[in-house]
Amino acid sequence: MSSKDYKKIIVDKLTSELKERHFKKKGNVFSYSNGDLTYFIGLQSSQSSTADILKLTVNTEIASGLISRLDDSSLPLEHQRHYNRRIGNYLENNQDKWWTVDSQKSAEQAASEIAGIIIEKVIPNFNILKNTNDLAALWRNNGWLGITEGQRKHYLSLLENFER
Repeated sequence: MSSKDYKKIIVDKLTSELKERHFKKKGNVFSYSNGDLTYFIGLQSSQSSTADILKLTVNTEIASGLISRLDDSSLPLEHQRHYNRRIGNYLENNQDKWWTVDSQKSAEQAASEIAGIIIEKVIPNFNILKNTNDLAALWRNNGWLGITEGQRKHYLSLLENFER
């Protein structure tokens, strides 16, 4: 089997888990929109992956339609992110997590582990962040940022001017 086959095993597992949660798949990215926020779960392969060995991690991201409109960005919403968090940041040691997959068995194990983290940690976190106001409250309270300090201040400024 090749690294493409291993990735397919992982993508197929995530597709079955996330489809029932109304996520749509485009390439290696799953997304769901509640009308205000769009949630993204994306697989990222390492540049050190080879034809036979897959190294990958997962990025979780959120884009706010409101901030996007207020920011007057020319980028489509699907290319904007107002919250970024790697899957390792959901784990107890809060360190970056990469999986190295070199067999069907290790692909199935990685798929189960990734799906478990997404279901047990990522989705509940997304459920707490229901709208742009929840993101703003997180930024005001120095919660998980995943954006630069300049971006945080800029987004809060846009929202404060909008509310006036």
